[in-house]
Amino acid sequence: MASKHNKKTATTAFSKSTFSETIFKIAHRFSLAQVFDDFLMMAIAACTINPETKLSYYEEEYLTTIAKYKDSDLRFEFPNAFAQFIQEMEERFHSDSGSNVLGEFFEQHISNGRNGQFFTPQHVCDFMASITHSAKENNIEDTRPLRILDPACGSGRMLIASHKIMGRGHEYYGIDIDRTCVKMCALNFFLNGIWRSEVMCANALMPNDFVIAYRISLLPLRIFKIEEKENSTLWHLYRNSFASSKKEHINPTIKFDSTPFIEIKRDDGMQLNLF
Repeated sequence: MASKHNKKTATTAFSKSTFSETIFKIAHRFSLAQVFDDFLMMAIAACTINPETKLSYYEEEYLTTIAKYKDSDLRFEFPNAFAQFIQEMEERFHSDSGSNVLGEFFEQHISNGRNGQFFTPQHVCDFMASITHSAKENNIEDTRPLRILDPACGSGRMLIASHKIMGRGHEYYGIDIDRTCVKMCALNFFLNGIWRSEVMCANALMPNDFVIAYRISLLPLRIFKIEEKENSTLWHLYRNSFASSKKEHINPTIKFDSTPFIEIKRDDGMQLNLF
């Protein structure tokens, strides 16, 4: 009986994620917010490998980020944190609490409600996504893909819930004013296989605002960082929504789809604001 008990205890200890513990371990010597943001950057770099060079497309940014930890053995804890993060996501993927490990850590330990950053609970996200899916199913004649937008996406929990219910045939877009949240959302999109997606750091109340964006791609498998707003599909779509509402002229030479988000018609299933 003793041997069985010990075996069960060992199995439980192995399956328990220690992502939070590892991040706090590094933060003993460094700022917790900085450690978490650096982890996100290095995780994005790890998910964006050039198959020819076997290095990250963002190798230079990765080396600059890790350089601040060069005099500490704690730098070796970042790969451990990444492995533990992936393990916890996998263990919780089909659970009622969802697999948004990053969003929960940020909300509980970093944001603490700062600037009103309280993320929508998982069960509410699931409920809203199910309502959206029901509305789509009721329109039997409309089989075209939707554009789903969350203008205050946080870590992407609402869009992930929508993707789980509605599937891969749609486009998913997120906007948030917090750059750390945008990185979380980009990682969550990538690791949840939400390929037709983009997340942008901007003030959703200002149509011309743009800080940075990330586009998620399957072929090639990569998180594309977009530093020029003219290269962002989401920026064009969102900006044109404001232009359309004011009857402004939209430049016809724009190569991106100039259809605004805001023009939603009863017989048009191409667009849908989640909020």
